Amino acid sequence: MFEIGFDQAAGLRTTSPPATGIHVMPVVSLNRPALAYELLCTLAAQLTALRQSVVIIDGSAAEQPGRWPQPGAHLGLLQALQNPDIDGLEQAPLGAEWLVMPGALGLQALTQTARLAGPAVALSRLAAPFSPGVCVLVFASAALQAELFGGLGARALVPVLDRTQTTLDAYGAVKQLLHADVIPVLAPWTDGMSPPAVPLQQVVDTVTDCAQRHLGVAVDTWPQATWAQRTQLCALSAGATGHSGAVAYRQSSTAPHRRAAAPLWS
Repeated sequence: MFEIGFDQAAGLRTTSPPATGIHVMPVVSLNRPALAYELLCTLAAQLTALRQSVVIIDGSAAEQPGRWPQPGAHLGLLQALQNPDIDGLEQAPLGAEWLVMPGALGLQALTQTARLAGPAVALSRLAAPFSPGVCVLVFASAALQAELFGGLGARALVPVLDRTQTTLDAYGAVKQLLHADVIPVLAPWTDGMSPPAVPLQQVVDTVTDCAQRHLGVAVDTWPQATWAQRTQLCALSAGATGHSGAVAYRQSSTAPHRRAAAPLWS
């Protein structure tokens, strides 16, 4: 036990505890969701490169009715929430890097839960269909994010693009989130291909200056290269029995499904 270079407890200290829930990062969709969707996919690609299972819930896309998706259609969040036979969701469909679920109706249902029973209960309900350890990126408006995650200590990524209109959109999102006690984080992004309408740093500076001057808050900015690592550290952790707040994230191995998940594609 006391030999040099040997520590009997070393293996125990390097073993992470098993994941007990999912990890959630809200991403604001702004007034034109298509402009921010590429940013969302960039974050998902970064997380996938770190061998992290990713699910995107797209609040700008509505689900089809029914307990199961129609042939060729995506499984929707509302279907997953309402059908107890659907759980353990994690794997991307064949040919895709991550699972994308339309979620407009499902997120509306969760906001109703948040109004009636509180955001913590809504967050627990959101966690139920997914496999432990999955990182769920919730792509929706700032108003919906504020209602769903208010008071939980959550951070929400606010896209900042090199477009003049996004200055107002980003500042408006920051204001809405702060009023609900959700922590906004600016995420500057450019595709690097089309010439910018305005310098990206100018947009970032304008939003941060307005937040400092009018709201009295110093808003943090996450450089693009750090999105995945910071998401892993700051994502909201949620389980089926409650939430544990914004905590240090531990990568978990792929957990076995408790039962066969619903087919995502016909």
